[in-house]
Amino acid sequence: MSREGVKSFDDVAMAYNKAFTLTPYIEEITNRALLYLNARYPIHLKGPAGTGKTVLAMYIAQLIGKPTTMIFGNEAVETSDIVGSDYGFTKKLVEDNYIHSVRKTVEDYEQKWIDGRIINACEKGYVLIYDEFTRSRPETNNILLSVLEEKVLELPINYYGNNKLLKIHPDFKIIFTSNPEEYTGVYKSQDALVDRFITLELDFPDYDSEVSIAIANSGITEELAKNLVLIVRKFRENNRSEFLVSLRDSIKLCKIVKEGKINVAYDNEIFKKVCIDVLTSGISVQRTHVDRAKIKEELDTIMKMVLQERTRNMVSQEQTRYYGGKR
Repeated sequence: MSREGVKSFDDVAMAYNKAFTLTPYIEEITNRALLYLNARYPIHLKGPAGTGKTVLAMYIAQLIGKPTTMIFGNEAVETSDIVGSDYGFTKKLVEDNYIHSVRKTVEDYEQKWIDGRIINACEKGYVLIYDEFTRSRPETNNILLSVLEEKVLELPINYYGNNKLLKIHPDFKIIFTSNPEEYTGVYKSQDALVDRFITLELDFPDYDSEVSIAIANSGITEELAKNLVLIVRKFRENNRSEFLVSLRDSIKLCKIVKEGKINVAYDNEIFKKVCIDVLTSGISVQRTHVDRAKIKEELDTIMKMVLQERTRNMVSQEQTRYYGGKR
């Protein structure tokens, strides 16, 4: 397999963290995560999609300052992908022509071992990020139980020619991330595995943090970001039990408004349609019971309330400037 186009962890982290924003909310979670990791407990960042779990895991790993390996969970992941396995054969051909009249040929085949991603990290004390680990089948993750509890990794026979337990380096750290179990494609994690790490429940950041993140990722003005994020958050609060309205939606809306130079006003039909398109994208096509007309009406009410308040504030500020603070 060609490695052309394959990115290192640093390349991936740089892309994810290009506009990473360290807010008080993120800093507080990071400090707790480092506290547990330094006490040699694995951590588990759990929360809805779009709450920044992967980016936060990468940020924490970079703070630790050790080489980092990532595993992305999915149903196709096998134990061999994590630990390693035999891969094909190597052929060794020896021709003995020492006696001119006698020609002897010996062919020898042996399997080639390919290390899985976890071996190097366990052996050398690196950081392992297992992103969305509950998307992998539970039996695949059983190999991690002895790693987290007994601090050993059982290696297959062919790795050293016989069974061997690899002792885990004391500096080895592992960061898990996962979505809630009710999400499609997510398996229930084993109690035995959950019992071995400390879970940090992540939610959407507070309003100020979400505004800061939206600004950092879009370059939009603070005034516009505050109003756009407020629309997203009010819509999220009203529909949280029905479908996903994530942090990414705030970023999307701010980016589109800035790049399209869209006038943020309630009487701008283009702006209203953009809001509807972005914020209803989280409704799965399978959710046929959702009343989309009612949702659009609700979003229209939210936009009207937020943007009319914005207009009143702008008029008030203009009057204050005009009268020098005195009316």
